[in-house]
Amino acid sequence: MISSIKNTWNKLADTGTAKMLSEAERRDVRLFNRTWITVLIIQVLCLFSHVINGLHSAALTTACFIAGLCSLYFIVKNGYINQAKMTAIVLISVDTIVNGVVFGEQTHVIDFLLLAALCPLYFFEIKNKRLIFVGIAVCLVPYALFHFGAQYVAQYALPIATQRGLYNLITWEKYFCLMVLLYLMYNKNAHYEREMQQKENELLGQKKQYESILEQIPIDIVTMDKDLKYTYINSAAIKDPSVRAWLLGKTNSDYFRFRKLDMKGAEDRERMMKEALAKGSTVQFEETFIDRHGKAKSSIKGVSPIYNDADQGLTGLVGYAFDISELKEAEKKLKEYAIELERKNDDLHHFVNATSHDLKSPLRNIASHLQLLQRKNSDKLDEDSQEMIAYTIKSVKHLNQLINDIYQYSIADRNDKPLEMANLNAVLEESLKQMNDFITTKNADITFDVLPTLKMAPSHIGMLFSNLVGNALKYNTNLKPQVMIRATTSDTTHIISVADNGIGIAPEYQEQIFEIFQRLHTSSEYEGTGVGLAICSKIVENYGGKIWVESLPGKGSTFYFSLEKNLVDPASTESHNITAYKSMAIAG
Repeated sequence: MISSIKNTWNKLADTGTAKMLSEAERRDVRLFNRTWITVLIIQVLCLFSHVINGLHSAALTTACFIAGLCSLYFIVKNGYINQAKMTAIVLISVDTIVNGVVFGEQTHVIDFLLLAALCPLYFFEIKNKRLIFVGIAVCLVPYALFHFGAQYVAQYALPIATQRGLYNLITWEKYFCLMVLLYLMYNKNAHYEREMQQKENELLGQKKQYESILEQIPIDIVTMDKDLKYTYINSAAIKDPSVRAWLLGKTNSDYFRFRKLDMKGAEDRERMMKEALAKGSTVQFEETFIDRHGKAKSSIKGVSPIYNDADQGLTGLVGYAFDISELKEAEKKLKEYAIELERKNDDLHHFVNATSHDLKSPLRNIASHLQLLQRKNSDKLDEDSQEMIAYTIKSVKHLNQLINDIYQYSIADRNDKPLEMANLNAVLEESLKQMNDFITTKNADITFDVLPTLKMAPSHIGMLFSNLVGNALKYNTNLKPQVMIRATTSDTTHIISVADNGIGIAPEYQEQIFEIFQRLHTSSEYEGTGVGLAICSKIVENYGGKIWVESLPGKGSTFYFSLEKNLVDPASTESHNITAYKSMAIAG
């Protein structure tokens, strides 16, 4: 029996809680349900009392009041909690007024309206100020009106003798209800205080947790209020805990005076903080100042406004700083190294240039004198001497070519070449004209498709074509060498290919051929210095591209190099037919 009653009580208390989002709201609904159910039980007992004592008019008004209380169940069930609370206050007011008329003024039943005026303070949270005032008015206004019109409704009341008798019966009820109401308000307030204390403890725990996290971050972090006074300082900002504690509640100016630093630094900081407050956004700046040890310190500092999540009100500032003194020193040294390196590169470039010029001149003289000696004494020299002179002349020419290639390699990545919109077709045609004799000798067919226009030094792209086409012809034993230059486009790059039907390259050598002085054949087999492809690789990489080869021995080779598409002139999109170069080469 007791268990059944308890289950029914709990079920009625949970009415409407399913529609509430938070535990606090559900707790508020349960509290209200228990209150109106308790009032309902009291009124049911009063109904029996009125019936037993023959107070039929009072019994009728109490029955109406009970019906009204029962309607609260359906209002709460649908989630209208505030409406249910206001309905309960209105029901209490109406029932008290009706009982005041029926029982008569002498019973002082109407004084229950003064007790009912305390119900809004119990039912509603402080934030519901409007509902609290309306609820109090619903009780106090009818109370005043009743006393103003009491003489006009006295005819509907019980006889005076009966009224005085009832007064003694309900006096205890009045005081009992007052004590119950005051207890409920006290209990609610105590619960509210406990809840606030719990939340305060949670906030303190979170605060300690966040401060612990901030302590682990290796940069200076501080917070300030709107008056630019420190509210938090981590140990990275100030290592001395006593100074940190002293600085809380003080400003930058106080700190600079305490440390006997240049006050201009404090003024600059506070100006930036005020700027962040005015703009409502982050302000970052670089600061260099002399610390108390006389050492220059550089740092990046920033301040950002902090806003309240509830109303977006400005609460203060958070500041951060990280030391860049070492970075500044490294940057300074790097600039010095860069200047020194540039000077040495210039010296090296001048040295290579001068050496190349100075070596070529005696080599030309050697070759010329040997040739002159060979022609002048051709009838006096035997066959072995003729072969030695020829071999020496060939070696001198090879050395001359090697010097030239090394010089070209040394300048291949220099950025002092003027960049211009270079039409690759025009550059290729000029390169082929310079190779006219070689092309004619090899009886080669060279064709090329439409090529893009790129913003780069024409001399660089010219070197690329000269070396790649020259190699395609040099390493080719066919009676009719064929070379095809094409361009394809991806989403981000242009890829230029130079394909031939030459001797091909084994896969294991396809990476090392781009290294300087790397040759796969002897000079007696194929002339060369092993520098040409290294020059190509250097030029392409200097423009942010890459170069590679696809080949099989005896199947020819296709060399590819890619360049970023953003180097392309958008206007150079016209197409034309493939051009056969052989006829142009033969015509000169």
